Amino acid sequence: MIRMNRVLVLGLLVVLVASVALTGPAVAKKKWEKIEIPELNEVKMPAFERVELDNGMIVYLAEDHKFPLVELSATIDAGSIYEPADKVGLASMTGEVMRSGGTVTTDGDALDEMIEARGMRVETWIGNTDGGAYLSVMKEDTALGMELLADILMNPAFPEDKIKLAKESQKAGISRRNDDPMTIARREAMKAVFGADHELARHTEYATIASVTRDDMLAFHADWFHPDRMYLVVIGDFDSKEMVNLIESSFAGWEKATKVLPADPEIPEFPRTVNVVNKEDLTQTTVIMGHNGIRADSPHYAGVLVGNRILGGGFATRLFNEVRSRQGLAYSVGSRSGTGFRFPGLFMAFTMTKSESSQKATQAILTEIQRMRTEEVTDEELERAKDGILNSEVFSYDTKREILNRMVMFERYGYAPDFLKKYQESVKSMTKAKVLEAAKAVWHPDRMTILAVGAYNDWDSDFSSFGPVTMVDIEIPEPALEIPDATPESLAHGKELMTLCAEDCGGVKKFKALKSLFMVNSMDATIQGMDLTFTTEKSIRYPGYSHYLLKTPFGNQTTVLAGEKGWASGTQGVQDLEGEQLQAAKDELKTDTIGIYRNLDKLKCQALVPTKVDGVPCNPVHISGIGDDYRIVFLRADNNRVFMVQQPGMSPMSGAPVTQKMYIDEYMEIEWLTTAKKLRLLYDDELFGSITVTEVKINPQLDGSLFVK
Repeated sequence: MIRMNRVLVLGLLVVLVASVALTGPAVAKKKWEKIEIPELNEVKMPAFERVELDNGMIVYLAEDHKFPLVELSATIDAGSIYEPADKVGLASMTGEVMRSGGTVTTDGDALDEMIEARGMRVETWIGNTDGGAYLSVMKEDTALGMELLADILMNPAFPEDKIKLAKESQKAGISRRNDDPMTIARREAMKAVFGADHELARHTEYATIASVTRDDMLAFHADWFHPDRMYLVVIGDFDSKEMVNLIESSFAGWEKATKVLPADPEIPEFPRTVNVVNKEDLTQTTVIMGHNGIRADSPHYAGVLVGNRILGGGFATRLFNEVRSRQGLAYSVGSRSGTGFRFPGLFMAFTMTKSESSQKATQAILTEIQRMRTEEVTDEELERAKDGILNSEVFSYDTKREILNRMVMFERYGYAPDFLKKYQESVKSMTKAKVLEAAKAVWHPDRMTILAVGAYNDWDSDFSSFGPVTMVDIEIPEPALEIPDATPESLAHGKELMTLCAEDCGGVKKFKALKSLFMVNSMDATIQGMDLTFTTEKSIRYPGYSHYLLKTPFGNQTTVLAGEKGWASGTQGVQDLEGEQLQAAKDELKTDTIGIYRNLDKLKCQALVPTKVDGVPCNPVHISGIGDDYRIVFLRADNNRVFMVQQPGMSPMSGAPVTQKMYIDEYMEIEWLTTAKKLRLLYDDELFGSITVTEVKINPQLDGSLFVK
């Protein structure tokens, strides 16, 4: 019975299959296939008015009375391409402090309170090729918002305290810039393609940030911020005629520019180079390869955008399917078309892959690019790419402000107002032959400069098959300190001054004979508005053992040096000190104040020109010779005691390098030792904490377990 049922079921299935085949396509059609897909919505231009004011300002106005809101976008012909090479960072900091620092009549904090109370948004910035501002207000606050924005753009104050905050933010960014491999790859790839000193590739350094002054910001603003350099887009609930009158009255008295805009920097054509950043701590490789592309007014513009959508501009692309999915060579992979509006773009492909497949993945990408130049894409690829681009364009222009901001860009860079419409038409009519023509004309894999970041010794090859390999140094230069060349006389005088200081504080012989030291100090500091107290217990057994216990409100931290070993422990466990960290701990023991007295015969002590520190006549001595750091010890001219010690430090808040200064305000006597009792710690001349030494023991018997892990 069971056997017969199976036969009957099988026969029934055969009949059903035959009936489906005989009924034809109409019966087989899926439900979703019956859905009628409407034509793609076209980008509709909003009704707007373009007005040129007597002062040269261009204003685009589009009334929209749906909501009682007004939005304003300003685009200004000012960018980092106009800043001096030795002051990189000036433009972006100027854009930041214009807003944060307030104006000559309203300081930044008062401005913040006023804006917050009214629910406004007011922002300013300066990028590579232009500056900008944004205002969002309720209709009833339009006049006030326009007044505030005009005041910010016309009369920024640039107060020193806000400049300092902007510099700290920049320095924090510099200190972290080598944390992410893709960030490294992008930065160094731009330098490799355009040149390290090119306006589109250069980046901030501690020295360039330090060199920027308030006068520099005032001058940069005066050079580039003028009404005939500005385009306004105003959208919202207003009457256009009244809005024009409001803009004219708000910006009244703002004079036109007198300085001519420099010519745009030229884009060089360099031959291919192969560049490697060796970071041994990485287990994967990040590769970026690229060369100069085209402007959007090129006849190949639409062709390469469609081609890139097929090559690597998203998912279901050739690079994704071949390099990532089929060959399994990449965690991520993609490409950029190489188009730009003001400057030619950068045609670029990238991947993140395992160390052992670095060259193989790179070669696979180059092979796919070459295939785009030698054979036509498929019908399916072409249609999918065209649909993807046309759909995404709609969402890129779904607000009036976005459309009019794009109109401003077209006007600034010399494109016709109907550029978008013609571009869409070009995409719709794109053919396989045109994509191939564009790829051949614009993409040249044999010219692509290559930049790879990873553990070089773990790669599957040395990349020399792509060309001669250049190793790239990404070490971050420390802030420069200008010290005159030493002379025999300055060295002898410096050693004499430091010897007198050591003798006054106890004597060189006693310092050299010191066996151990125990010291306790407490520091009161204000961090992010919180008053905090930190206590440090130092146990030192000379010459090479130290135990530092730091007690904080957030838990205790211990750092130990035990001869040739060291470790640190805290709330996250124990970590060994290795390499630079271990060496720094050794050097610190030899170059703190007592360490200097003990090692005078090993140190280079150079007397500098006498100066005043906070009004106190001092003899400065530059001390070096142990480790890479320096100390400048400022000795009081009247008694040769240390008044202040300056050295490189690190901000505990941002991790960025700072100039650390330790002032000794009061001394005390402990047996034969004269040592500091009250001190002040400053970072970049900003008080961080006040320190009091509460206990000192000379040659105590220390517990040996302190130096055992």
